[in-house]
Amino acid sequence: MTQVNDDDIQCWLEENDHSEGNTSMQGNLTDTDGTTDCENLGTQTEQSDDEGDDESLQDTPQTVNEEIDLEPIQEAGSAQPLRTHERKRPNSQVTAFYTSKDGLTKWNIHVPEKTKTRKQNIVQKLPSVVREFRDYKTQIECWKIFFPDHMLSEIVRFTNQQLGVMRQNYARDRDCLDTDIIEIKAFFGLMYLIGVKKGNHLNTEELWATDGTAPDIYVATMSKRRFHNLVQAIRFDDKNTRAQRKLTDKAAPMREIFEQFVSLCKISYNVGELATIDEMLEGFRGRCKFRQYIPNKPAKYGIKIYALVDAKTFFTSNMEIYTGKQPQGPYFTIENNASSVVKRMIKPIDKSGRNVTIDNYFTSVPLLNDLYTNHRLTVVGTIRKNKKELPQELLCLKSRPKGSSMFAFPRPPNKCTIVSYIPDKKTKKNVLLASTMHLDDEIDPDSGDAQKPTIITFYNMTKGGVDVVDRLKSEYSVTRVSNRWPFTVFGGLLNVGAVNAQIIYKTNTGELKQRRVFLTELAKELIKPHMTRRASIQTLPTNLREKIRYLTSGQRQITPARPQEERARCSYCPVRKNRFTTKTCSSCGRKLCGDHIKTTIYKCHPCDQDPASSSDE
Repeated sequence: MTQVNDDDIQCWLEENDHSEGNTSMQGNLTDTDGTTDCENLGTQTEQSDDEGDDESLQDTPQTVNEEIDLEPIQEAGSAQPLRTHERKRPNSQVTAFYTSKDGLTKWNIHVPEKTKTRKQNIVQKLPSVVREFRDYKTQIECWKIFFPDHMLSEIVRFTNQQLGVMRQNYARDRDCLDTDIIEIKAFFGLMYLIGVKKGNHLNTEELWATDGTAPDIYVATMSKRRFHNLVQAIRFDDKNTRAQRKLTDKAAPMREIFEQFVSLCKISYNVGELATIDEMLEGFRGRCKFRQYIPNKPAKYGIKIYALVDAKTFFTSNMEIYTGKQPQGPYFTIENNASSVVKRMIKPIDKSGRNVTIDNYFTSVPLLNDLYTNHRLTVVGTIRKNKKELPQELLCLKSRPKGSSMFAFPRPPNKCTIVSYIPDKKTKKNVLLASTMHLDDEIDPDSGDAQKPTIITFYNMTKGGVDVVDRLKSEYSVTRVSNRWPFTVFGGLLNVGAVNAQIIYKTNTGELKQRRVFLTELAKELIKPHMTRRASIQTLPTNLREKIRYLTSGQRQITPARPQEERARCSYCPVRKNRFTTKTCSSCGRKLCGDHIKTTIYKCHPCDQDPASSSDE
């Protein structure tokens, strides 16, 4: 009889395994390979655990016997007997796999062998402030990184255009004067201070009340009418060219300032190893062509803004206004599908080895593979069960206990790991996550009886970056109710800029301040130059000047008491009358009582000529 060696047997087995090509090879798989029948998914994880599984080891030669007859081989004597399957991991050439619903994507059932750290998980830049801004140690310096004077000069120029139009409605030009950088900073400082006091939705009548209930700093900075004028007049683009620009860009009234702000966010701070992409919503209920409704956001209606945020420090690095379908044009006709949005948002961290956490709106298997292969970024995110790349076995919940997990591992060219987890809750729910960062089936020991996979705990830890920024913004928001969406969006920029400024301040100084304290000190620094200049106005009421002096120096001016004049007898009254007085003659200085004082009466010329008036005297 012809002798057959082990290599020939291995070749036959490989040919037989590959002839099946999908999860229908259940007859050829051992128990250690994992079953694909939805009714047999009652284990914690869907992977092999051959060590210590005696029943699985005994079944292995029986499964092989169904395919080839081993009796002639063993009778030969010269060939080595076929050994039972002892490897902890299956041969990479004979690995069992799932097939996706579309039949094109394949997923390994078993955990791949561990290798060295992949380059997609190696971060080249640590989270830090860019060298140019590391010497900024005060609140105002950190804030001016995002609102430099050249940006404020543009806002002043555009605002003065509108003030010139409004001035035509006033009888006196001084009632609607042009503004400047010093005053516009004070205006922003007031908005921050009003936000700290939770007064962004209060009527200005309450903020400038004269009954003692309003803070003195409001009236000391500017009058209520001037505040109204600036709120109505502030603009962020050239009104003369707006109509032409709106033909190609719906966000033209805010585009220039918004892009300047975002570019400064990109170049001022290096995002850490973990980032989050999600959407913000600036609450707005006025007229806007791209206003959105998001029911799970507190404001529900508003302007949607995509954001890239550091998941640990909560620094906002990139933002983009969602404008829907833009008009035809050379610059702003962009795709708004989820994959295109993510690829635009990752530009500040492209090819840096960082991880990005996203939600199921953005997650798709092709996107994750593309970011892994072409952008050197890993991604973790929830994924919707209607994706055609998912295997059907992970979607079936029948016979699966609560708290169980089932995995599907990447099979080239696919780079994703998929986990299906059933939370230990009253209702049975399938939680699906995709990850190009994880390659194992590890269960987080800190999750206790919940038995959560590390992929899920990692996602829970990093998913809230944008939500935290939203909470920080809304806690002391400067945004006021307005019918103009550019003003609402700019209020959001003021909020984000203050959050980023505090992060840079903390990084540079090592001083951790409460957000309320930081905003208050920042507001005072913005207001002080304008308040000092206003105190020099000669016609300003004395009590208002006293308030300004106290707010700028911390000391009230003490008005010295007038010296008490000496009382003496009237120079013209007899001594017996004993009349004492403090009044003196303005010419000779003699003491005079009321009877000897000549009072001057001032009359206008018509009254002086009127005989009736003279007779009355």
